Amino acid sequence: MKNIIKHFSILFFILCIQLNTLAQENKNYGTSEKDFAHSLTKFKEHFYIVGTTRKTNTSPTDYYVLQLNENGGLRNEFIFGEIHSDNGNDIIVDDDGIFVLGKTWTGGYPNNDMLLSKLDFNGNRLWKKYYGGERNDLGHKFIKTRNGDFVLVGFNRTVDDFGDVYIVRTDKNGEIIWENHFGERYIDHGFSVVENEAGELVIAGTKGGFYNPTSTDYLNPDAEIYIIKTDAQGQEIWQKTYGGTSHDWAKDIIQAPGGGYFVCGSTQSEGTGSFDMFLMKIDEDGNQLWLKTYGGQDWEYGETVQKSEDNHLYLLATSASYSGNYKPEHLLIKTDLEGEIIWSNIFGSENSDYSSALVCTADSGCAFTGWSNPGTIGKEDIVFYKISKNGEAQILSCFNPVNDSIEQIQIFPNPAKDSFSVIIETKVSSGFELKLFDLNGKMVYENTIEPNVLKRFSGNLPPGAYILQIQNNRFKYSSKLVFQ
Repeated sequence: MKNIIKHFSILFFILCIQLNTLAQENKNYGTSEKDFAHSLTKFKEHFYIVGTTRKTNTSPTDYYVLQLNENGGLRNEFIFGEIHSDNGNDIIVDDDGIFVLGKTWTGGYPNNDMLLSKLDFNGNRLWKKYYGGERNDLGHKFIKTRNGDFVLVGFNRTVDDFGDVYIVRTDKNGEIIWENHFGERYIDHGFSVVENEAGELVIAGTKGGFYNPTSTDYLNPDAEIYIIKTDAQGQEIWQKTYGGTSHDWAKDIIQAPGGGYFVCGSTQSEGTGSFDMFLMKIDEDGNQLWLKTYGGQDWEYGETVQKSEDNHLYLLATSASYSGNYKPEHLLIKTDLEGEIIWSNIFGSENSDYSSALVCTADSGCAFTGWSNPGTIGKEDIVFYKISKNGEAQILSCFNPVNDSIEQIQIFPNPAKDSFSVIIETKVSSGFELKLFDLNGKMVYENTIEPNVLKRFSGNLPPGAYILQIQNNRFKYSSKLVFQ
């Protein structure tokens, strides 16, 4: 049954700040060209994002790893890659180092290969391992198993002309223990994998789909949700497909408390929109227990599901149903373990915003990442949001990793009623200008704010959305502020 989202608090922040500092060029959160975020994890006091960056419009893409502090400030960035194009798709960080999965055109066979790299915490690549055959191979997701091995899933065209779900198990040094493939027709992808207590592996993906690693582009009307369960050696226990007569695919899978699995993705067969995000629960044998959809009249592409510390679920999607101009936004939904909505919020800019990955935080909130097109710094910028358990944006910062003069900007509440508060945490002593513009570009409010001082602003403004700007002679920050 369709779960229609009836109301939203429109919260939105452009989280990339363009620093107009002459001495600090090309060190912003992204480049002047294209930057994409594909995965997010948290280790100790830092968040880590992996994605893809391009320095110029003629240069190849490279792996891009960002290290953020608890407040969302950028602490380190590591760029690495081969001669030709590379895409970073997933990241694991633990005491042993930083591990990045993706694909590369250079090295291995003369085509795309699945590539696993290990970095130390200074960004030095310690080793790299290629997987696949003579044709197109892609790495989408990987996990670290209970015994310290890695299990990688993706796509492989070595076995047939169209391509199969590809799964590889390696030891901690990336050496292959075994590999296998699954699929029968057209193009099959494995997008996510989970290990259960018995050491068995469950893969979620699409059977008969089409995939583009930097955009959502699913065209085949016969595609199905594809779930495969294997033993610890990669031998099939069962495989099942789900969905209707239209295009359906799974993008993420996690274990459910008490047994079974939650599966998240997109469906054209259920719901009322062009595509809707779905949440499905299956048991250990793959039997579907229930399926619920979320979205509006246009389209939603479900990206991930994660379980929070307070035993709820966060669902993240890219949505075009609520912007009013068909431009996509970030859709974040919190549900109970039965898929019933607790709250739902939209985040994004006045441009096109795409969601990619989410992690839960110790305070029962979450953080997520994606990218904006066009961005503030480049053609596409990576964005980062930290959200409270009640759906409020907490972290609004995204700064130059070398210039640490500004730690973060906080603006709350948003939506506001008759007032809002701002604090700018910074090491500089000069003040800032604060301005509000309506959506026609007319300035309707102006004030000043001193650094490191919480200031409340009151304005007799009619309900609606406004563009808030904070600036001095070094940088300019913009976000959307909503008055109810």
